[in-house]
Amino acid sequence: MASAKLVVQVAWIVLWIVVSVGCKPNEPRYHYFEQLPDEAWSQDQEIFFSTSDLDSTQLYDVDLVLRLKRDIRYQQLPIGVAFETPSRHFTTRVVNVPLSHLRLRSGGFAIYEQSLRIEEGVQYPEQGVYTYSVRQLSTDSIVKGVVEVGLTMTPRE
Repeated sequence: MASAKLVVQVAWIVLWIVVSVGCKPNEPRYHYFEQLPDEAWSQDQEIFFSTSDLDSTQLYDVDLVLRLKRDIRYQQLPIGVAFETPSRHFTTRVVNVPLSHLRLRSGGFAIYEQSLRIEEGVQYPEQGVYTYSVRQLSTDSIVKGVVEVGLTMTPRE
């Protein structure tokens, strides 16, 4: 009788450990934010994100993250993204970050976070520094309401 009770207790402990560990989301390997002066992003302000601390056998999802004030007045924000490998290979593209849904939210939050996946399942096979750089490409020379710009690189499961 006592041994059956002990087995049940051990089973509950093992189940709790499995659920606790199994439900843990992947943490970003790289997570960096650049705070913008005066909560405004100028067209001539390019923001760089560099890292050499990546596992060459791992696949990563890369997200561009904007922290925005509630009163930002754009429907979407075009952003130029440049990527450089350690061997100096460059790629560039433009992504449009949707912002129209931010005005639909209400509440006491002063800052919203908008995330956009810019790379999915990418591998970094070379040793050395990888760099992403971003620049706002709107028709306005200054975009007010952008508090921080960030980049996260999360290992894929």
